[in-house]
Amino acid sequence: MTVEGAVRLRRDAKVWLDDEVHTVTGVTDDGVRLRSESGSWTVIGVGHLLADPTFRPYDDGPPDASEEGDDSGELDASERKLWSDAAALFDTLSETQLKDLQHAQEHLLELTTGFRSGSPEEALPDEPREKYAPELPLAQRVRSKARELGYSEPQVWRRLRRWREQGPWGLVDRRSHRSLDPLAGVDQRLIDAILTQHSVTEADDSTGSLNRLRRRVERRLADVHGSGAVKMPSQKSFNRYVAILLPGRYTTGLATTRQSVANRPDGHYRPITASRPGELVMIDTGWLDVRAYDPVEDAVFSVELTIAVDICTRSLLGWRLVPKGTKGVDAGLVIADAMMPEPMRPGWPEGLRHRMLRLPCEPKLAQDERFAAAAARPVVFPEKVVIDHGKAFASQAVKNVCRRYGITIQDARKYKPTDKPQVEAAFKTIRSQFSEHIAGYKGNHVVHRGRDVDAVARWTLEELEEFFAEYVVAVYQRKRHKGLVLPGFPEINLSPNDAYRLAVHRCGYIAAPRDPNLFLELLPIHWCSITNRRIQKDYLHYSAPITRIHNAAKSPYPQAKGAWPIRYDPRDMTQVYFHDPYSGIWHTLRWTHALSGLEPFTDLTLRQVKQELRERGRDPQDQQAVLDALLDLQNRTDAAEASTARSRRARARDAERARAAARDKARTEVADSAADAPFKEPRLRAVPPLPRDEEEDVTIDFDALPSYKVWGGRTDTDETP
Repeated sequence: MTVEGAVRLRRDAKVWLDDEVHTVTGVTDDGVRLRSESGSWTVIGVGHLLADPTFRPYDDGPPDASEEGDDSGELDASERKLWSDAAALFDTLSETQLKDLQHAQEHLLELTTGFRSGSPEEALPDEPREKYAPELPLAQRVRSKARELGYSEPQVWRRLRRWREQGPWGLVDRRSHRSLDPLAGVDQRLIDAILTQHSVTEADDSTGSLNRLRRRVERRLADVHGSGAVKMPSQKSFNRYVAILLPGRYTTGLATTRQSVANRPDGHYRPITASRPGELVMIDTGWLDVRAYDPVEDAVFSVELTIAVDICTRSLLGWRLVPKGTKGVDAGLVIADAMMPEPMRPGWPEGLRHRMLRLPCEPKLAQDERFAAAAARPVVFPEKVVIDHGKAFASQAVKNVCRRYGITIQDARKYKPTDKPQVEAAFKTIRSQFSEHIAGYKGNHVVHRGRDVDAVARWTLEELEEFFAEYVVAVYQRKRHKGLVLPGFPEINLSPNDAYRLAVHRCGYIAAPRDPNLFLELLPIHWCSITNRRIQKDYLHYSAPITRIHNAAKSPYPQAKGAWPIRYDPRDMTQVYFHDPYSGIWHTLRWTHALSGLEPFTDLTLRQVKQELRERGRDPQDQQAVLDALLDLQNRTDAAEASTARSRRARARDAERARAAARDKARTEVADSAADAPFKEPRLRAVPPLPRDEEEDVTIDFDALPSYKVWGGRTDTDETP
């Protein structure tokens, strides 16, 4: 494009605008796209460009390029240019080069101003010299400087121009400081094809060689641009391009690692923070990486760990260790555990008690025996819970506990562990500090697994729970780490207990629910009617004295159309729970055909029994048939000569889940039949009872407490008896 005045605007041409050199990167019918040396882009009309007073042609631009080709204003696909940071390049200069640069700049300052410092205020005794007087023409001073330095006049003019345009960097010898672009000259279409092929296909495909990737890229280029339109490099050059374009992508490495890396979100990472305890709690389930052993069944099984992490203090608020297959009730109970104190275990030192947290409200909490006998683990009321899309977390049990206490549920994105990095980091810490030091550790990947892990596994799930509780209270909550820093004092690292103590001092303490029947409220609900003094759940009949009182009666819940809500625990189907709305008491309803010799069973076992009955042509609604099938299944799996590894694991799973259900039930105030109820220790209560008014303060007059004389040691004035 030629403009009047003998100014030609073409791609790669240079012009002056706003006292800065710009390069023409594109030309349209009525506009020009410019890029400055500093890297900024400008689109300006031709008329406005010519009328701008700062616009002038660049006399020493590059030689004229061929006018052939497309005038659309787009650069060729193979063109690449590096915009290096000149200021950063100064750090790469040696001391000798810096001295040479300083001398060269002094000569140019003397050439242009007459003073080597560039300022008359800092003039040397003999400055300005006669041949560099400022009133002399610049051309004459250039000739004098060329004779002084032994350069030709064009060399001095070029150095002066580069110095004015690029600053001091224009005086550096570029031959030893060229910016290297390993992809210079590579067709941009080939680069795009390699990146697209990896992100679309290779990231989720089985691992292959670079030879396969080259073939697929060649086919993609042929489909998009036509056969032979883009020249394919040799296999060696292609491999080099892939290494540059896909660093750390594990293109030919492990498929699991490649998929994990490809799953990282685009853009930069933003920290997830919380300013007070309970503001944000993350819950997730992962492997404990330890195999548990059941000595009764002589079975070894995997263990899953569900934890709740407070983001403000990084505290482990609750945890559940269960056999493989976490249920919704387990995830819901973790939230309940976060709002209840963790009891002390026998043999634990006194330094692990809750009072060692030294909270400002400790005198009031000490009146509750739950806290008096509790361990030093924070008790937090969650405001928002972050969960993933797992089946257990999307269950009704989790939603019930959140609705019950007004807790907000926030879903993380699918396959995005970076949405909950704190809980993922907690799993890594648990693996390095706890799991790998336990007999039966199997590693977090099959490639890390030992030769025979099951042979060395010897700890039961109950023992693992005790070990893990001790680890959390004695180690995890008291160990300082870099993730917790006191604001204003970055050199002071805190432990989760320290962070919780400071947060309570700063934000106050929010009392957690004291309802002992919280566990029952979190169980799944089954709506049914009470007929024939019993209720029916999954073809099983449950009865208790309370069902005789409400027999054939309609419930006071208008939306249920007369049905009653029955809570059931999937971990133990031998009993369900009924809440009497007229007395506020919970009652246990037992299966009418359950015998004393029948072991508790889960919903999975019940489903298996019903399937066997159908295969035999029996009616799964027949209570006696269900009982006979359960006893037969338990007897067959219990027989040493007929047991298999799978059946032993199933029995161990049922036993562990029944034990966990019994432990949770023991913390409640559910009414039970005296004939069927097992021995139950009295629950810890608040002594004296806490005031009903939450805002009522408890005042302790320490001056009224009697004091005791303390022997301060013998003195010289004491008489000897």
